[in-house]
Amino acid sequence: MELLQESAPFPSITMDKKVLLDMLLVKLHSVVNIARTLNMHSQLRKLELFLRDSGGYCDFDNLVPEMLKLPFYDAERVIDEYEMWSLQNQLLPSSASSKVRGFFFCRSNPLAYRIRMRLEMQKLIKKLDKIGRYRRHFKFYFCSTFPLRVRGLSHTRASVHYSGVVGRDIDRDIVVEMLLKSGNEANLFVFPVVGVGGIGKTTLAKLVYNDPRIVSHFQLRLWVRVSPVFKVEKVLEQIVNSVREDFCEKLDVNELQNLVCEALYENKYLIVLDDVWNEDPVKWDELKKLLTVGACGSKILVTTRNEAVASVMGTVPAYCLKGLLSEDCLTLLLIKAFEQGQEVLYPNLIGIASDIVQKCEGNPLLLVILGSSLRMETNEQEWDDVNDHDMWNSNQNDKILPALRMSYERLPSNLKVCLAYCSIFPKGCVIEIDKMIQLWVAQGLISQSDESQDLEDIGIQYFQKLLSRSFFQDVVEYRSIFTSICTLHDLVHDLALSAAGIEFCTVNSHIQNISDEVRHVAFSDYDFSGKELPASLLNNQALRTISFSIDGVGPMSTMFIENCIARFMQLRVLDISDSCFDELPSSVGELTYLRYLDVSGNGSIKELPDSVNKLWRLQTLRVSHCARLEGLPRDIGNLISLRHLHITTKQACFPDEGIGCLSSLCSLHIHSCNNLVSLSEGLQHLTSLRTLAIIGCPRLTFFPSTMKHLTALENLLIVDCEELTLLEWQDIEGLRMLRSLVIGGLPELESKDVQCLGNLKMLVLAGLQQLVTLPRWLEGSSATLQYLRVERCPNFAALPKWLENLTSLEKLEISKCCKLSSLPEGMSCLTNLKVLRIDN
Repeated sequence: MELLQESAPFPSITMDKKVLLDMLLVKLHSVVNIARTLNMHSQLRKLELFLRDSGGYCDFDNLVPEMLKLPFYDAERVIDEYEMWSLQNQLLPSSASSKVRGFFFCRSNPLAYRIRMRLEMQKLIKKLDKIGRYRRHFKFYFCSTFPLRVRGLSHTRASVHYSGVVGRDIDRDIVVEMLLKSGNEANLFVFPVVGVGGIGKTTLAKLVYNDPRIVSHFQLRLWVRVSPVFKVEKVLEQIVNSVREDFCEKLDVNELQNLVCEALYENKYLIVLDDVWNEDPVKWDELKKLLTVGACGSKILVTTRNEAVASVMGTVPAYCLKGLLSEDCLTLLLIKAFEQGQEVLYPNLIGIASDIVQKCEGNPLLLVILGSSLRMETNEQEWDDVNDHDMWNSNQNDKILPALRMSYERLPSNLKVCLAYCSIFPKGCVIEIDKMIQLWVAQGLISQSDESQDLEDIGIQYFQKLLSRSFFQDVVEYRSIFTSICTLHDLVHDLALSAAGIEFCTVNSHIQNISDEVRHVAFSDYDFSGKELPASLLNNQALRTISFSIDGVGPMSTMFIENCIARFMQLRVLDISDSCFDELPSSVGELTYLRYLDVSGNGSIKELPDSVNKLWRLQTLRVSHCARLEGLPRDIGNLISLRHLHITTKQACFPDEGIGCLSSLCSLHIHSCNNLVSLSEGLQHLTSLRTLAIIGCPRLTFFPSTMKHLTALENLLIVDCEELTLLEWQDIEGLRMLRSLVIGGLPELESKDVQCLGNLKMLVLAGLQQLVTLPRWLEGSSATLQYLRVERCPNFAALPKWLENLTSLEKLEISKCCKLSSLPEGMSCLTNLKVLRIDN
């Protein structure tokens, strides 16, 4: 573990010399391989010389970050050019006429291409020489933390992360008693909990929410995470989705109001409104009126940092949540820093830990993250460096508390850049883990040592490391939106913003000056109906990301999109989801660097332009919940780099020559295709497919027989397909690599005894009206199944005796299965069981 720099200010990615050099070295390794492939020996020798001499970095002054960034972008350009040339050669026809026609096209002409690549490498080497001359005056030392070789990857999905709750029993009991207390039952009771960021308001609310006294007292409990931008319809939508426990399509305000009224009417409910920022009494009154349909004794628990919010919303004085007691602080830090019981082996470290916790002022979030950053660290010097660090006395970056900043500083460079990029997500939002990893890949933040490594697997490993350090929280697997999700605490989001530095910018209607160094832009509170871009952004030709950060508000003008495309030709990510323009401009095909395109949630668009097929680098295409989309372009198979496809179309079937030609496809999500009757037989060609999700396809009646050829498939989700039966398992008996299976909303499930699921680790059964007990075929997974959840199965009456054979089971959850009255006697045989949760 590297030593913390005592006097350095908190650096952003753009000014962190170590991170910049680590990233440059990763890119140069790729350039070396390109030079070797093209037999450019003189360039190869110079590049290898720089790499050999750059096993570390020197303590450059503040001029050097700019020196490092320039060759980084040059190296990236060389890699992009080579990638484009390779992809185009794969697609070029072999006919003589095509060769003649392509000879004069620069990328297709080998001679012209080699000349241009030689010039690009010479420009790069010239900048590297300048750094080399500059660094000779300094002493180098090894510190590279951006891994050039990544080994031992986990191929499992990210697991749910639990953190112990310490020292909140008294606070929990006080809040529970307030919520159970009788009062003026004629009025809606609203109880605010107020405290600073990270003090544990949400954790306390969860303890209260799950307390047995609360569970038995209220007929209905609902949890709503409130966006910083308070919108009544968004709160109503979350209430509806919580009650239904599935994802509802976009509904208008009247429909939402009716559904909320229906859900709450004459029920004694508890609603938790978590992390509220709204101080506008008019908006609160509007929401409050819609919630007063419940039975007498209904209560609302509000968590907020803002005392003004508590004053506006509360009907009783707020409960002010204080920091933990010193002994609880020490316990929490040690829980995170050591395996259970191991801390007693290091009494000196416990003494240092006692000093550290005094500086965290009882804040649990800071203790958890700082303790996680010291996980299994037994070097006393490392603990002393943290305890004595100058950041504790620094007044810089007031919003980023010293413990957070130090924990961030202890991350390796690859994790720093990935966490910084998370600033593109709006504060307080739920993050889809797969989407986040796909964005990391699109921006080149994930590196592989050889082509056999899967970038998404490396991304999962990055995520798990950040999760283990508590930078992410609230991880939930396959709920509601049928994907794994997580959140960033607001303080961690502030940290990511600070780390991203000048390269990230949120653009709103008030912003005037945008730096030329901005690379990633999130539009917020901007006039999307017009066609104008901010004047200070117009000349930024190096922009890499355009995103629209407010849920439900994307661009409304095709002209606005055209202007973005015309101005920002180096875009790698274009997220224009939740928009309502009628047509995606054909000029989108000119975005030759584009890796990620999201048009999801557009209710107006009817077709994608054929020029989309020119996006040979495109890795992720999301066009789900586009209810009017007629189909995909005819030559969609030209997208030879496409790895992830999310679609909603009006097609009755997918042409065999369409999706079946996407040989690189790793995940296919088919959402809400109301006319879809059958899947393409061409699925058999998707030999790289690892995830297949079919959600909300009510007319789909069978799987093609070619399903059995999907031998790489690991994750299968089949939800709300009312006509689809899984009686004929022989069609998918070839899926021997299947690790997770989610089945919901199907008419029948039982089948013959099959033993094809010998690698299954996770099974979720939800909304199966006819399910009485577990299907017999699950016994075939007795040695591997780790997670089993059964929910909303009203006729589920018994767990079978052979459940005791599931000896690898670690987690069993049963929810809303009202006929289940007992557990089988052999439960004691489940020696690996860590979590047993049964409710309702």
